[in-house]
Amino acid sequence: MNDKYIVKLINNVLLGVSQLADSVPMGGKNYLEMVCDYYAARMFNQYKNSFHPASDKAIDICHAWVELMESEGFIDKDVYKLDNGGDLVNINVNKADCSYCEYCTTAKAENLPRICPRLLSFKWLTSNLMGQPYQLKTEEFSDSNWCQGTIYPGEMISEILTKDGENISVAGERAMVLSTNAFGILVKTINDYAPHILERVLYESTYYSSQVEYEKIESHYNNKRELIEHLLNTIARLGNIRYEIIEYDDMNKKAVVYGHGSYLAEIFKNNQLYTSPKASCASGKGRLAAYFTKAWGEEIVCEEMKCEAFGDDHCEFILLRKNI
Repeated sequence: MNDKYIVKLINNVLLGVSQLADSVPMGGKNYLEMVCDYYAARMFNQYKNSFHPASDKAIDICHAWVELMESEGFIDKDVYKLDNGGDLVNINVNKADCSYCEYCTTAKAENLPRICPRLLSFKWLTSNLMGQPYQLKTEEFSDSNWCQGTIYPGEMISEILTKDGENISVAGERAMVLSTNAFGILVKTINDYAPHILERVLYESTYYSSQVEYEKIESHYNNKRELIEHLLNTIARLGNIRYEIIEYDDMNKKAVVYGHGSYLAEIFKNNQLYTSPKASCASGKGRLAAYFTKAWGEEIVCEEMKCEAFGDDHCEFILLRKNI
């Protein structure tokens, strides 16, 4: 098999993994990063006896990794440019000579979660050899000739949904996993004994927990819409509901969001629980109100105009200023 077909095979394998990551609850970008971490660990362990960095600084560790991979025939070191920025290391990779270019291009076109295996290997290496966690910030995959990334020391908080062994964490806090049947029984019990507070319990519990989720990763995003979409993608990966932002007007503080596959609408429909004639997703309202209130810096209210529990094709949420 020649090099052309090997590269094609590798790219298709990565695309398949990205499709899988996009379809499972604990998938997404975090899932892909774990795949690359295991891959980098295997590569390093196989060749670590030939790994000789000039010092224990991050920049020298990265240079030694490039030298080693070239000596073993995996890469051409001229494809890389490494710049030292104190604790930071800026890494540029020439796309024209990158084996993963087809993967990145196709994943972007198909709106799949994607990562850079080359840049992530530096993150894994520095995290393990420097004795502290490193983060990777990448520039959006664009039409430029170089992919750009920066590794820097920091805690693992940019991903709000993480898995450590048997524990799942959301925004750094240990999460519980309940079946929709078990949660449905809990909701039905509240409704049987205190129906007048059910909507308030669902709304406020989600509202305040969602504010915490937002604050945990706020410093990692300059663009408010990207931050909100990251949070909404996390909810989709948990299997709760898939949100779609239809309108986003930060100037006039108005947004319209569709919801698809709401677990709460399913619970309300199956248990004959309705808090109003045309709304059942109180937790969805609380979540969106919290995210947009934090993003826009003033109190935003959310109303549900359509709901899957009542036979609509999707749930529809509208967000507006509280004081108009």
